[in-house]
Amino acid sequence: MKLNIVIVGVGGQGALTTAYIIARSAMKAGLNVMTAETHGMAQRGGSVEAHVRIGDVKSPTVPIGSADVMIALEPSESLRYSKYLNENSIVILNDKPIIPPTVSVGVSRYPSLEEIIESLKRITKRVYVVKASEIAEEIGNIRVTNVVVVGILLKLLKLPFNYEHVESVLKDIMSEDMLNLNLKALEAGFKLAQPSEV
Repeated sequence: MKLNIVIVGVGGQGALTTAYIIARSAMKAGLNVMTAETHGMAQRGGSVEAHVRIGDVKSPTVPIGSADVMIALEPSESLRYSKYLNENSIVILNDKPIIPPTVSVGVSRYPSLEEIIESLKRITKRVYVVKASEIAEEIGNIRVTNVVVVGILLKLLKLPFNYEHVESVLKDIMSEDMLNLNLKALEAGFKLAQPSEV
């Protein structure tokens, strides 16, 4: 068994925490796990990429074209890292953009969500657009968007670890004041009606 997951986003969205939660959950299920991360100016909203490889793997980084799942916490980052996708990859795409300064000052243009989806669908038809940030805001804190997405991932795919493993990891790593919010986020993502492919 082998499962390759790539998590992408911008600094401050919790991409690295997401990878850690998934990796620890798989370890609780008794699985071999390897992880890798690269991030630039993460504190300033720079691009962040994290890899989680579960099962029979020897290297921590997902080979180009070999992602089973991509979690994109920010839509345009899915395009930046689309080299990891193949025709069977599943993309879970959070629909809330974070507009970079270059767009704000008119140096570059941010693609529309439709353009992003269209580009991804040239590689894989299995693109799921989710309103994870909106759900997190309804719960009370946009910072739990990443945990909402983990809940959606659990609902969407048959994974080699389960809801209880993730819940246990959250109890291990979250501060007391953030735990209930994160547990609510996980539940909200998991209870979301089955996301439909676009």
